[in-house]
Amino acid sequence: MNDATQLPKGALEGIRVIEWAHAHMGPGGGMLLADLGAEVIHVEPPVIGDMMRRFTRVFGADFALPKGRNAFVEDINRNKKSIAVDLETDEGKEVIYQLVAKADVFLTNMRPRAVDKLRMDYDTLAAINPKLIYCHGSGYGDRGPERDSPGLEIIGLARGGIMLGSAFKEGPPVYPTVSVVDRLGGFGIGFAILSALVARERFGIGQRVSTSMLGWAINLQGVAVALAANTGQDPRPIPREETHDPLWNVYKCKDGVWIALGMIIQGEKFWPKLCEAIRRPDLENDPRFATQKLREENRRQLIELFDQTFAQIDSEEWIRLSKENDFIGSKVNTLVDLAEDEQVLANEYIVEQDHPVLGRWKYVPTPVYLSKTPVRVHSAAPELGEHTKEILTETLGYSSEEVAELSRKKVI
Repeated sequence: MNDATQLPKGALEGIRVIEWAHAHMGPGGGMLLADLGAEVIHVEPPVIGDMMRRFTRVFGADFALPKGRNAFVEDINRNKKSIAVDLETDEGKEVIYQLVAKADVFLTNMRPRAVDKLRMDYDTLAAINPKLIYCHGSGYGDRGPERDSPGLEIIGLARGGIMLGSAFKEGPPVYPTVSVVDRLGGFGIGFAILSALVARERFGIGQRVSTSMLGWAINLQGVAVALAANTGQDPRPIPREETHDPLWNVYKCKDGVWIALGMIIQGEKFWPKLCEAIRRPDLENDPRFATQKLREENRRQLIELFDQTFAQIDSEEWIRLSKENDFIGSKVNTLVDLAEDEQVLANEYIVEQDHPVLGRWKYVPTPVYLSKTPVRVHSAAPELGEHTKEILTETLGYSSEEVAELSRKKVI
């Protein structure tokens, strides 16, 4: 394998994943595996397809694209194949059972009662393939009185404490941004599956793994949750005008662009250079601000002075000064800004590729670098059932006549 031409196309090349999942968290986990090179077969019901194909608006943004495409689906179903099968029929179940026999992973985020009703549970599938990695992603976890309750992004944010943990003490709950917990839960699914694949490689065992949106919502805030659980304190954001240390805050520049300072750890080191950079050398030895302790005690006055000062500086000038002085800071990007950010593009955190329907399209690939088995976006999200015939004939060996009969019965 020393010859670069013989290297696999991805770290998970040769791994087959059957993804019977909907919404974001489950398909998000499959997306991670697909980015790493796995063959991910997304199982959808015929005619209507995955529910997210009909998802059009959130946060006031329009997810509908030309020719019936959908921005949400383009993201979470890239690099996958789609098979449209009616699992309510015995013939449909048999198709999936045959795929499971040839698969490494079965991934679902369907509720337990749906899994049991359609006989897609671990015991059934493990009997077909004992070395199968079976992953279940849920809203609330495998145990407890709400194990079968539905959970979507807004519920995970609410139940996991993020909505109030992100809000001012006297303010209403905050909805931070699009799909934080869903996305994190998807990465949790990927982490669980990869762990189980390593265990299978080492010990020869298949197993059931699970994770939940609630669990990852809590884990995302681990330090704050642990503090609250052990001391009874309830960590919350505070208004920027009252931030504990003015060197850990955001300020608006002359051109309306916000910048962030993050120099709380080495404040004494940065203070003289910061005063010089913003052309306020008088502040360095001002008796109100001469030490970090004094700056904290008189923070409201200093924040007000910083507000006035940064309002006279263009953001581009500040970015130049920040780089020259090696300050810990950044421009506060909008989501639109990210697509033009030099650092983002240099690391391929956003990539642009040809799309068969949409022309040039920008993707957000999994942000992991592997030198010999790179993460990549290699195909657009499939149309509903685009690969059904291919999978049935090439993977499972169905004849053309058998495929036609399944189609006639509306099984596929």
